[in-house]
Amino acid sequence: MAKKTWRQVSRNEKMEMAQYVIDSPPNTPLSAEHTASYLGVSTATLQKMRCEDTNGITFTKIGRQVIYYKRDLDAYLDSMPAYQHTAQYA
Repeated sequence: MAKKTWRQVSRNEKMEMAQYVIDSPPNTPLSAEHTASYLGVSTATLQKMRCEDTNGITFTKIGRQVIYYKRDLDAYLDSMPAYQHTAQYA
């Protein structure tokens, strides 16, 4: 059976993957799909970040498999600026 594309993954499946990450300890290795669900982005966005963003999320590559750790995802989210209103975003 062929692997689903990110667009074929249902909203419910994405929510279940995000909840799995939320409930996981910091040293849990995560797939790109689980990472994308947790961050609310697509797997293509993660791939682009790996290729272009030098200050992106730390990842490990084992063969062709990309692994993220929850501790690195949380550190990345903590490093993002917080805004109080949309005018600050510009």
